[in-house]
Amino acid sequence: MHKDLYTSHPRWMLMLMLLSLGVLIVTGCSTPKGNPEDGKRWYSMHNCFACHGENGDDGEAPDIKNLDMSYYRFEKKIRDAGSPIMPKYPEEKISAQDVADIYAFLKMK
Repeated sequence: MHKDLYTSHPRWMLMLMLLSLGVLIVTGCSTPKGNPEDGKRWYSMHNCFACHGENGDDGEAPDIKNLDMSYYRFEKKIRDAGSPIMPKYPEEKISAQDVADIYAFLKMK
């Protein structure tokens, strides 16, 4: 009598599920690839320089040159910094790719 691998060995099913979950977590947490040249353009077009300065560290707002934060924390700040001064930038205003480009631009400064 032949038993199905998954019913006869539930550990294999559990390991397969955990492996799948791990792959999803790793791929979901990776930083999107951004283009620094496009990021420089978006930084200027969205007037980030008006508060943060041309170099990201020479304005009235917090320094953002050589960012010391994850991409996802940066994107969260872009979407809603929780500040009455910094505007909110929803996906309709700045796409996820544009955020990744700005992030790449600021990381290389």
